[in-house]
Amino acid sequence: LQKLSPNTNYTSTFHTLSHVVIRGYNKLVDRTWLILAPNLCHISIFGCAKLEEILSERKLGEITNVVGIPYLKPFLKLKTLALGYLPELKSIYWDALPFPGLKIISLKSISLLGDCLKLNKLPFNLDSTKGNHITILGSKDWWATVEWENEATRDTFLRSFRYFPK
Repeated sequence: LQKLSPNTNYTSTFHTLSHVVIRGYNKLVDRTWLILAPNLCHISIFGCAKLEEILSERKLGEITNVVGIPYLKPFLKLKTLALGYLPELKSIYWDALPFPGLKIISLKSISLLGDCLKLNKLPFNLDSTKGNHITILGSKDWWATVEWENEATRDTFLRSFRYFPK
């Protein structure tokens, strides 16, 4: 989705999309178009060497202006988010999000070349997964770099973390 047209009904086009798998696509630096798919349950993104953001705050503003959709809370139906070998990934979303259905977030390397080591902030706060137990899978090295809003948030999600053995 390089250029959006105000004449296309993107909401209905993406409304039935529930699974997205992106592998080895190196041209785009974000996947902000995912905001147009409100029923996403499973997202897998692997091997996209230039990907810096999943949802870009700047591009989200452009999309909502062109498409005419109101600001949405993305990923409300998301159950799994799997990310791997995204060496430039710095952000999933710039702020905390509610994830009422999220079960697993997995950050696993698919090769010896790397992981998501630049992703040092998750879009979580104490209310993000309220009433829902999630599992966060990743490397110990990555987990050690994650920055949290406060200690209470870190302690809450520390119980959810499971590491991949090397």
